[in-house]
Amino acid sequence: MSDIKNDTTPSALPDQPIHHVRLVEEKRKNGLGVAALVVGIVAAAFSIIPLVGMVAFFLGPVAIILGIIAFFLKNRKKGMAITGFILGVVSLIVAGMVTAGVSAAAKSIDESINAEHTVEYVVTTSGPAHISYWTPGGSSTEDITADWKKSITSKEFNITSISVTGSYTDASAAVTCEILIDGKSAGKNTGNGTGAHASCSGNTWQK
Repeated sequence: MSDIKNDTTPSALPDQPIHHVRLVEEKRKNGLGVAALVVGIVAAAFSIIPLVGMVAFFLGPVAIILGIIAFFLKNRKKGMAITGFILGVVSLIVAGMVTAGVSAAAKSIDESINAEHTVEYVVTTSGPAHISYWTPGGSSTEDITADWKKSITSKEFNITSISVTGSYTDASAAVTCEILIDGKSAGKNTGNGTGAHASCSGNTWQK
């Protein structure tokens, strides 16, 4: 009787392909990046407006901080974060320039108004005349019979004016007035005939 041998050796299995699965995580929306962009836009808009642009000194840093935080968040889009950061920086620069310009202009005007100025009134007349002119202490009047000049130096001079009226009995009367501010003519006028009249005015901040 022949021995029946059972072949228990497992049959060779075919090679199984190994599938490599690569997981790609899609970058999600970046809420902080959107916030940085919005705040940056608002800061940039305010930065170009004189005085109101001071708001940019608060919003600009907020946009910068939000932009930095949003940039370092993992698996988040970076575009808006970068744009918000840049707008925040730009808004601070622009606001600084505008504020400096406004301050310089205000300082210049203040210095011009409060500086010491020399005002000279000059009147020419062909005969008797009556003059009225402005001084830091108020209005003054004089009666003259010939050409007349008066010089006043003061820090309180802002507006200057003078008027001259000739004789009402002289049809050939002729009068002239002129205002000089720091040596430069600020106004000149003439009048002729009976009761000839001339008036001049000027100011110390627009010489």
